[in-house]
Amino acid sequence: MFYSGRSLLELYVGNKFASRFCSFFLIFLFLSVVFGFFEGQTLAQAQKVEKKTAPAKTIEQKAGKEPEPAKKSDKPMRVGVAKAEMIQETNKIELPGNVLPWATSRLAAEVEGRVEKIMANEGQAVAAGMPLIYLRTQPLKLELEVAQAEREMTSNRLQEMVAGTRPEIIAAGQAALKNTEAALKLAQTELARIEKLFKEGVLSSNDFDNAKTAVDRAQANHDEKKAQLDELVAGVRAEEIRQQESRLLAADAQIKRIVDNIDRSIIFAPFDGVVIEKLTEVGQWLEKGDPGMTLIATNPIKVEVHVPQRHLYRVTEGIKVDIILELRQEDIPDSVFKGRVIEIIPFGNSASRTFPVRIEVENPKSILTAGMLVKVVYQPPQTPSKKIYVPKDALVRSPDEVAVWVVRPDPEQGMAAFKIMVTPGEEKNSMVAISPKKGRIRAGEKVVIQGNERLRPGVSVEIINEKSH
Repeated sequence: MFYSGRSLLELYVGNKFASRFCSFFLIFLFLSVVFGFFEGQTLAQAQKVEKKTAPAKTIEQKAGKEPEPAKKSDKPMRVGVAKAEMIQETNKIELPGNVLPWATSRLAAEVEGRVEKIMANEGQAVAAGMPLIYLRTQPLKLELEVAQAEREMTSNRLQEMVAGTRPEIIAAGQAALKNTEAALKLAQTELARIEKLFKEGVLSSNDFDNAKTAVDRAQANHDEKKAQLDELVAGVRAEEIRQQESRLLAADAQIKRIVDNIDRSIIFAPFDGVVIEKLTEVGQWLEKGDPGMTLIATNPIKVEVHVPQRHLYRVTEGIKVDIILELRQEDIPDSVFKGRVIEIIPFGNSASRTFPVRIEVENPKSILTAGMLVKVVYQPPQTPSKKIYVPKDALVRSPDEVAVWVVRPDPEQGMAAFKIMVTPGEEKNSMVAISPKKGRIRAGEKVVIQGNERLRPGVSVEIINEKSH
């Protein structure tokens, strides 16, 4: 008897579950075979199309040589094109710029002290010389009083030394010397009398020695008073006067130092500007060098622009430029300011190949503020010229060259692509100026912007899309 595969399975298993499982399995197997067949057909067709349309690498291409021109029997390659245009160049340079403060100063305490007063708040405009922060100065004022008193004492003593000894003091010294002379004569007379009595044996040797001592004491006292009188008459030595003068100079310097510290206990605005940061409060102790405020100058103001390498040769110090503040409001026109290039930094960014250039802009109404984005416009004095521009997508770049494919009529193939080496130049939106190295590209000619990476010289092409600007 003949049994199908399904019947055998049902007999073997003997339940409904096996029957359903077998049905699903057979359906899955059938669908897999069908889908596999269609997928294989699709892949085979795609491989045939790729072999026809995509040029394989030739021996010349592998060796780095120019590929051979396409054969006339090749099927036309489908490309998208756009027209080359003749555009008049204005040589105008337009670049974005950042507004910077003309100067930024972090004002710090020059002496230590406690903050007593703060005279300005953040955002407030201040004038040069305006006091901004006061530190407590009472200890310094007390030091100043002591120094001034010491200086007065030193000055008085110097005047005495220069004027010399008063006559009254000299007279007193002379009187004291006369007293010592009288005492000396009395002691000498008494010594002579005692010496005579000693020799006669009336007085002892002890009495004679005491008399000699009295004479020596009187002589020493006389010599001392005489020296003092001589000093009073001669006056103070020149060396002592010079020493006292030095002490007076030191006292003056000490007073100036204290006065300077009192002056420096007030932090003044060094220029007209705006307070952008307050870094202390009343009652806070500031050490020498601690910051108290940050001040920026806003008139004039700076604009920094990063100039590309290709434009840098046109920019020189002193040239005039326009600074445009775009407000982007229909009812308010853009503000235009005049600027002057003041700094060209000869150190560029190696990644972007741009160089910082700074511009001075008068800003009396403080319309421009630090951090704003502006547009810098410069019109070089060169005569405007016309150049051929093509879409950026038309450029085919390689490590050694830049090329543009031009579609031109061919008597045998209808339309063919021709490769022209170019040097790219200025960019305007999606267009770029080109200068052909060999050959010529005319305005209105069609250049390939889609499919140009697969072209070969002289290949027949079919235009499927033409883009208009």
